[in-house]
Amino acid sequence: MKRRSLINLATFLLIPAFSALISSCEYEFVEPDQTPVTTEVSFATDIVPIFNASCNFAGCHAAGAVPPDLSPAGAYNSLIQLNQINTDNPSGSLLYTSITSGSMKSFSNAEQAKLILAWIQQGAKNN
Repeated sequence: MKRRSLINLATFLLIPAFSALISSCEYEFVEPDQTPVTTEVSFATDIVPIFNASCNFAGCHAAGAVPPDLSPAGAYNSLIQLNQINTDNPSGSLLYTSITSGSMKSFSNAEQAKLILAWIQQGAKNN
């Protein structure tokens, strides 16, 4: 009987303490930068370096690897051929959604996503 009372007492004391510990965890949410990009975004000088730093550096999206090919020589054609870009709905483009909320989110940052979205909004030119 004493043992059951001790277990009940421990449960009574530990569950609220554990709940308080878990509920006190806070995660800082960083609001993405929503300021518009007012300069023209260049595919060659602004977007390809993102791919080089985040996508094809380890061979993941290099030529002959996992599509799309995001190597400097093949990126634009691959993105277009695989329908990764939607200039009618830039934020719905597969390229943009994969780096903001999909499987590639951990390999990109808010500034890169902002540039890619601006490039698509500006017509996704091969410039």
